[in-house]
Amino acid sequence: MEHTTFALALAYRGTGLAGWQRQPGRPTAQGAVEDALSSLLGERIRVHGAARTDAGVHAERQVASFSSSRPVDLQALRRLSLPAGMTVVAAAPAGGSFHARASATGKRYRYRYCWGAVRDPASWFLGSDAAPHWEAARAALESLRGLPSVPGLASPSTHKSPAPPLSSWALDERGEEADLTVTAPAFRKHEVRNLAGHLAAIALGLATPQSLAPLAGGRRPWRGATAPPHGLTLLEVFYPPQIDPFPGSDGVTSFAAERGPPPR
Repeated sequence: MEHTTFALALAYRGTGLAGWQRQPGRPTAQGAVEDALSSLLGERIRVHGAARTDAGVHAERQVASFSSSRPVDLQALRRLSLPAGMTVVAAAPAGGSFHARASATGKRYRYRYCWGAVRDPASWFLGSDAAPHWEAARAALESLRGLPSVPGLASPSTHKSPAPPLSSWALDERGEEADLTVTAPAFRKHEVRNLAGHLAAIALGLATPQSLAPLAGGRRPWRGATAPPHGLTLLEVFYPPQIDPFPGSDGVTSFAAERGPPPR
């Protein structure tokens, strides 16, 4: 029986979710989408996500793929009945070989901080009296330029290949908030949270800018601070233009086209 592959762009709040990956008896993003699709299409559906976000991590544009032998109404996919805090941003048919995770060529994440009088449930609160110096953290990020890989940023996992180098980064502040945005071909376990945790330590004067590169380039698992999950958001997933199910759309673009100039 012939199957057709479809892609979904999903947004969700990670609060209350045990992560992306389906887990028996626990609320997960994958489980919610699979259950909703199975109910809509009348057959058991397996969904593949581009990123296996951790418990508490949010997504503005997670991409998921699935195949079905049944007729699929795109409008019904866009109106898919999902739990509060989850929504389908876009739905489209995809090529038969498209796989949300295996076909991806890059991802972009944002880690958000706040301090002082600002309170944001989607940010890591650094303290009422905190006075972070983000210039020191930016200097630390610059020290990562030219590293062939960043194996030391990852927590222990089953991945045998080291984390590839970051393709781009930015650390922007406004008032009593700051955003760390990073892009790479792939990320390993807790990589962005580990980086965000150590940059906060540097900004708060608990570590030096010179301490990041040796940790990131080392072969030992991460030994620094790990930021909490609720400040992290998956922003974008990148695909080659010829198979991108959402060409020209906001948030899901070609990684090759996006990379542009060297990291900053």
